[in-house]
Amino acid sequence: MLSDEEQIMQVICRETQTFAAGDFTAWAECWVQDHRTREVCFSSSLGVTILEGWDQIAPYMQGVFAKGAMCELSDFVRENVGMTISENIAFVNFDGKSVQLDGRVEHTFETRFLEQHDGEWRILYSSFVLRGHQRDDDSRIALNASGKVVFASERMREILNEHEWLQISAGRLRARHRDWDRILQTAIQCAAEQHKYFQQYRYAAQHGRSFRLPVVLGETDSGSVAFCTLSVRDELTFVSLPSEQDLADRLHIARAIYGLSDGQTALAQRIVGGDSLPDAAHALGVSVNTLRTQLTRIYDKTGVNSQAALVRALLSVG
Repeated sequence: MLSDEEQIMQVICRETQTFAAGDFTAWAECWVQDHRTREVCFSSSLGVTILEGWDQIAPYMQGVFAKGAMCELSDFVRENVGMTISENIAFVNFDGKSVQLDGRVEHTFETRFLEQHDGEWRILYSSFVLRGHQRDDDSRIALNASGKVVFASERMREILNEHEWLQISAGRLRARHRDWDRILQTAIQCAAEQHKYFQQYRYAAQHGRSFRLPVVLGETDSGSVAFCTLSVRDELTFVSLPSEQDLADRLHIARAIYGLSDGQTALAQRIVGGDSLPDAAHALGVSVNTLRTQLTRIYDKTGVNSQAALVRALLSVG
């Protein structure tokens, strides 16, 4: 005869297996089916879904099964399982690692409350928080609180192998120049201080937005500005390299905030995009002296006095 602990884990595993298999009837048998039943799903990119009562859960999940919208799992592993049993109630939490059929790996933190009726354990409450690597992380590097790289896609690693100012060295993200690396490591430490929920909550309350730190490392030999951007989610620091769409979005906001003209916006876009003044002059079809005059006017409007400070100001909007 199985112990309560074994029966409980058997139900939890069967619920996952029947969900992945698309068997609604078998999946429903794992649940307490009354008004107290709850299911909560959360991810930072997709938000939160709360289903209250079996009358709400059953039709919703029938639709999920009917449309084939279940997770396409090839494997699911539970780690760090904790369990407490008090009479006919059990509390279980664990870290989940799911491998999708397309090769993606997702990490979750999950909680279950189970209730025993007539010797049968069934799920009364289920919640999972999707954290770590998600679809939008392919163009970013993820660091833990100590600054070690915990995720970088193959595409990102290829970019860094040839990158002018950043590299992965001994498992850490480093700048290729010593002075720049001091700036980068200080910024990474600053971001790590925002890893926990209430630190992020306080930052958002004080600044009106989530933590986002443009890091200007310095000016390159060609006169362009070397920079990256740090953000925080899921107790990780994400390092982003400049992307054309992100830069365009922020320059659109900066133009309205600082009252930049068309010509000034075009120059700002070239500078933030990594051009030196000679490169920008060639691309825009004007003289370097004309751009120096425009740059001075941009400095006046933004309240800065260097290209590095300008990049920082333009990337801090929004």
